[in-house]
Amino acid sequence: MKVLIISFDKTLSDKLKEALSGEHEVFTAKNTEEALTLIPHEVDVIVFDAISGAISEEEINQLYNKKFAKQKYIVLYDELFPVDGNNIQPPNKVLVIRDKALEEVPKLIESEATVETASAEVSQVQEVTTEMQQQTVSEVQETQEVSQTSGKPKILIVSFDKKLTDELESLLQDKYETEVVKNQRLVKEKGRTASLIVFDAISGTIAEKNLMELSEDPVLREKHYLILMDDLFPINVDKLNLPNKEVVNRDAPATLIAEQIESILQRTLAPRTQPKPQEATAEETKAQEEVIQGNILEFEGETQKVPEEQTAIEQKEEITQEPYKDFLEEITEPETPTRAQPQPTSVENVSLSLDEKTIKAAIVEAISKELTGLREEVKVEVSGYIRDIIESVVREEVEKYLLELKIGDLIREETKKIVEEKLKELLS
Repeated sequence: MKVLIISFDKTLSDKLKEALSGEHEVFTAKNTEEALTLIPHEVDVIVFDAISGAISEEEINQLYNKKFAKQKYIVLYDELFPVDGNNIQPPNKVLVIRDKALEEVPKLIESEATVETASAEVSQVQEVTTEMQQQTVSEVQETQEVSQTSGKPKILIVSFDKKLTDELESLLQDKYETEVVKNQRLVKEKGRTASLIVFDAISGTIAEKNLMELSEDPVLREKHYLILMDDLFPINVDKLNLPNKEVVNRDAPATLIAEQIESILQRTLAPRTQPKPQEATAEETKAQEEVIQGNILEFEGETQKVPEEQTAIEQKEEITQEPYKDFLEEITEPETPTRAQPQPTSVENVSLSLDEKTIKAAIVEAISKELTGLREEVKVEVSGYIRDIIESVVREEVEKYLLELKIGDLIREETKKIVEEKLKELLS
């Protein structure tokens, strides 16, 4: 049989070629474009390394539509970058875990000797897929029942990294209800009842596409998200229409990721978990009434002390004033009212104030006149000085110009011209 292996992983491609070369003719290609241009149509089986997930689905469909429509496809997929068999157009296909390729691929190719065996393989794969779907539905029903009876906040973890999910579940299961899902359909179903969705974005553009799809759902858009970002496959988080999203590096310790999860839930669930004010018991009410009554009695006692203290002060004043009673009476006897005489205005003061004003005005006027005269004199002197400077400068410039012109030479030339003209007139 003719087998085409399409993979950019040279190690995997060489190992598969070595395992199949004994009984089959093996072709290899690094990518879809090379397979379409260099490989002949007459191949029986195509082994496609779908390491790129959803991108690989499109490449397989290109092979099927453009050149290889009758071949059987063995699709090697990775758990971190899964593919959806429903999105792959070739009907005769088998999905194999990439880590088991060296074991399963030779067996599948050998079983392709007859059409019946191939059909059996396809039906077996369909049965396994149906069984897995049924199992998934039952798991969904079970988790829904648990979430309805549990009072803990629910955390939905979307990841294929089993090590990471196990660590997070062990750290969070005491306080929260945790659930792990691996496909988009379950995220849409389970995310509606989750308080927080932890989304592993290790698949890069595929994860970005899935998150954008979730943001189109009004309910899922408002959920709180913690996105685990991978440095090798980054995504544009700002482009996601998810208002309640936060990002953390997926390579961070699981304890740090768990702490951030708890921080988000504490912030989002704090208003809901505030304790209701407890009603006061009868004993506490009675104690409060006694305290209030005591305060009232104490206040009344204080108010009664005030008049007593005022009375004592008045008596003390009367005793103190007794020996000086006659003296005080003499002082307080009403005097006969006398007509208030107006005090004479000081003429000297008025004249002095007038003289000061007059003197000041005269001084200011005199100073203004002096300054005016001085201003005129200065103006005349300055203008004369400027005129003299201008005349001297102009004179110097004219002399320099005349020196540069060489007046003697000019006079000779003009005289020569005149003499020549006179001679011409005489000769004519």
